[in-house]
Amino acid sequence: MKKTLALTIVLVSFYTQLTCAQDSLVTSLAKSNTALFTKDGNKFTGAGWDKILTQAKGSKNVLIGEDHFTNETPFFVSALASQIKFDNFFCEIDPFTARILQDKIRNLSAPDMERYVAEYGNTFSFYAFAPEFDLLKQFTKANTTINGTDQILLVGDALICNELQKTTKSKRAKEIYELIKNNSKIYFANFLKDQSKPFYLLTPEFEKKLDELSALKLSEREVKIIQALRLSAKIYKSQSHHLRVQLMKNQLMQVYTQWQDKKNLYKYGANHVAKDEGLMGTYDIGNLVSNIEDSKFSSSYHIIILGTSGTQASPFKGFPNEKIDVNSETLKPLAPLFKAAEGNAWHCIDLKPLRTAIDDGKLVVKDDKLLRIIKGYDAFVVIPEVTASTFTDGK
Repeated sequence: MKKTLALTIVLVSFYTQLTCAQDSLVTSLAKSNTALFTKDGNKFTGAGWDKILTQAKGSKNVLIGEDHFTNETPFFVSALASQIKFDNFFCEIDPFTARILQDKIRNLSAPDMERYVAEYGNTFSFYAFAPEFDLLKQFTKANTTINGTDQILLVGDALICNELQKTTKSKRAKEIYELIKNNSKIYFANFLKDQSKPFYLLTPEFEKKLDELSALKLSEREVKIIQALRLSAKIYKSQSHHLRVQLMKNQLMQVYTQWQDKKNLYKYGANHVAKDEGLMGTYDIGNLVSNIEDSKFSSSYHIIILGTSGTQASPFKGFPNEKIDVNSETLKPLAPLFKAAEGNAWHCIDLKPLRTAIDDGKLVVKDDKLLRIIKGYDAFVVIPEVTASTFTDGK
């Protein structure tokens, strides 16, 4: 027993030393492949920014993986889009909401937009926040098409049914859309007061209303949206990440002819746009785009951007901001990379040399999350401090 215990202690000690040595090598390689840049008014300057621009200009598909609800990432994306003209912007909302929002931005007067945001702004998903909504306005002004690939938001049924009731030819459908819109708002208001309360989209009554709509003679667009609402409810109820990723890839490929061989920008949570296996162990949009580019003897450019301190907003208005914690379960595995980013400047770590070292057997990374980031992204942008976004008023 004593010999077994002693051997165990020796093996644990050896493994710990080996892991620390490899982490130090990761940090060392990252430091030697880091370029700095700084925020200068409404733009960036520095070698790191120049490198990002060069790489982004050289690829038809630029993918940005983020942690949501901060001001700095949309600023980064806005700065990138001010230097590069993109034909398409793909984002983490559903395709119907994406189309509706771009249409409203194009056609509503300033006072009408403020009124629309006051009523439906909390259904815009990530684009309910001021810097994110400003991004949509920037892309719309630049004639960049905004494309969503996600499921419909838990409260997105209100926004979508508001539009459907204006265009449907069915009197009964119009009544049902009105009912869904109103109930969605009521249930959401109740949820904000008590988080044990359900969203309307998850209730049996909502499912019955979809069944009733499916029995009516409706337009092709209505049928498609009702199917999307049904699938969205299924994704939320089942909590199936795989099903959600399937939907996102399916909807991306439905519009393939619109983005093939065009200049495209993608902005998603970092789980979704790695070129290899995603952070949650699935092969996501980033992998799909990477493979398509590979089949054309080309490559996509994948950036992950995260902050090491500061605050990020809550997805719900009135809820407190959250503090960034580098020792959290999410960020702690990335410590060897964060250690390479010291000081107040923004850091651009070129991950390709680290990936080469892994492929050549010179670097061994035991932590799955750290390995997936190194193998899944070309550049790691580290922000020294992030600030929480505030909700838009539509101005």
